[in-house]
Amino acid sequence: MSTLKFTDPHQWDRLEQHLAAANGERFAFAYTRMLSDSGAGPVLEVVGITLISDADTTRGIDGWYLSDPAVDRVHNHALATGCGIVEFHNHRHGPPGFSHTDEDTLAPTVSYCLDLLDGVPYAAAVWADGAVHAEWWRLGLDGGVERGQFSTVTVLGDQLRVLNAAPAAEERLARQLPLLGTRAQAAISALRVAVVGAGGTGSHVAQSLAYLGFRHVLVMDDDLVEISNLNRMVTAGYADIGHRKTQATRTRMRAINPLIEVSVAGGVTVAGEHPELDDVDLIIGCVDDDGPRNRLNVIAARTRTPYIDIATGVDDTVEPFALGGRVIFTTPDGPCLSCLGELDAAEIARWAKPAHQQGLDRQHGYGTGSKSPSVVFLNGLTVNAALSELAAWLSGARVPARWLDVDLIGDPTRPGTQVAPRQVAGPDPGCITCASRSRFARVRS
Repeated sequence: MSTLKFTDPHQWDRLEQHLAAANGERFAFAYTRMLSDSGAGPVLEVVGITLISDADTTRGIDGWYLSDPAVDRVHNHALATGCGIVEFHNHRHGPPGFSHTDEDTLAPTVSYCLDLLDGVPYAAAVWADGAVHAEWWRLGLDGGVERGQFSTVTVLGDQLRVLNAAPAAEERLARQLPLLGTRAQAAISALRVAVVGAGGTGSHVAQSLAYLGFRHVLVMDDDLVEISNLNRMVTAGYADIGHRKTQATRTRMRAINPLIEVSVAGGVTVAGEHPELDDVDLIIGCVDDDGPRNRLNVIAARTRTPYIDIATGVDDTVEPFALGGRVIFTTPDGPCLSCLGELDAAEIARWAKPAHQQGLDRQHGYGTGSKSPSVVFLNGLTVNAALSELAAWLSGARVPARWLDVDLIGDPTRPGTQVAPRQVAGPDPGCITCASRSRFARVRS
């Protein structure tokens, strides 16, 4: 899988407006940095754009061409900044794709740019009727040139847009199309989502993603199904006891939607790099401990990936007892969980210790609390609140809430279940997790 990410939506808006306003063909370039590069292809973040003026564009006998000075400016800027290049141009009618003339021009351009930029991947895209077709080229291990199509081209802003999503046509989804819209449903079918944790909240998430029409889901968990899980794990039954939670979850998701592709992996670890999370479009964390929660927060910041963190809790040691949950929605522009003060440093440190040291800690009374109560209706309510925010983001109906508090108790003056958004400050400029990620210099156009 490979992705081209516009983490600054204003850059894409300016680029699209430039291409859409043309009578003939127009050109623009995006400058990129590489977030990861696997066998499936590169994951690139756009860090700047250059719009080519009509004065630098001429029409020849067999197509449109850029002036040499314009091309030199783009190449020299990429070389000076160490960025990759994505060339954009428009076609008058869709669906977008490369013409024979485009192919003839691309061959020498790709070879030249891969050599000029020391093997940094090159990409090119065609815009038409609001949609994009984008491909990448890179040097292979054998010295040849590899070519592939981006799995997703995303824009992360007030709305999550997937510019190269194909229309989704499933009869079973007909009743939700009027609510979400065709573009959001197409995005749902194209997006790759990682669900980390397949227990009480994670099973609700996985099941709902299958119902909504997501086609590409990664489920991560190490645990086996135990009988005590069956009061809240909606993807498992008695026949699944002793089997992996990921296996039971995949079986349930496929029963809901046979078209879905579900891959599985173990849970996050202290030292693991987790390349399987490098090229997903969204991470949903459903973990019980701040150790793995911190790991996911770091990975999301490093890979510039939106992250939804879901947590529920019951405290029966106080009077009246507390019963609730919360949802935090983070995007590359912040704030992250560290900025929000939602991570317990002591808990993270205990999780990072070797198993024998954790045993010694328990002997001395650290981290020895019993497992907290857990109920299916709290998990379901909190997860569905989170997915409502995701649906709002995909459909563009409204900006999603950054933080939701779920309270099933209320207070004497307002008894009853309450779901309320909380005001969230901007990112912390000194945050140890995400501040350095936001300091990448933007390339001025």
